[in-house]
Amino acid sequence: MQAKGPFTRQLWQAIEGIYSEAIDHQFVLGLANGDLLKSYFAHYLSQDVLYIKDDNRALTLVSERAINSEQKEFFKSLAEDGLAIEKALHDEFLEHFKIEEAQEKSPVIKAYTDFLLSHVEHSEYSIAVAALLPCFWLYNKVGAEIIKKSKPNNPYQKWIDTYQGDEYEDFTSQFIQILEDLAEKANATTLEKMKEAFVESARFELAFFEEAISF
Repeated sequence: MQAKGPFTRQLWQAIEGIYSEAIDHQFVLGLANGDLLKSYFAHYLSQDVLYIKDDNRALTLVSERAINSEQKEFFKSLAEDGLAIEKALHDEFLEHFKIEEAQEKSPVIKAYTDFLLSHVEHSEYSIAVAALLPCFWLYNKVGAEIIKKSKPNNPYQKWIDTYQGDEYEDFTSQFIQILEDLAEKANATTLEKMKEAFVESARFELAFFEEAISF
């Protein structure tokens, strides 16, 4: 998934190091190889359910602040899609992998969701959008690498298959374009804050992988 203009190119360049660390991370390589410890995956998947719940809330809130009807409907659609994903994770994937539901957020997921909700509730709309994008863009790029490297008969294949899909690609592409459009109308101070929020979110994505291998 590519940038849509000068600002989103700048954003991706700012997290290229994070992306490189992510695709070479023990968690990601283990997932692709199929030899990831079950305890690591269990932590990741059970916490992802809690993350997506708050991410859906953040997307709903940002849709209510959207500057036009197209963006409002886009973020509303993302939130609705997220609800379906949350239900599938809860009702299908936890059962399939025989993983218990998490009762509380881990330190990284609590910090990440607090960060996102704080931005959608208190920051400028464009900054909130920037904070929400890495979950889609970085996840999309890392997922493509996992799919490419996935070994035959991978026990995690059911999960790896969730990284694929034209709808997810289309959502990510539209999201990047929205942020590029918002950047065209932003002043220098806002642009810098958008970049800071984007990079910080990307760091949280990497931190989630790192946290998972400590369990």
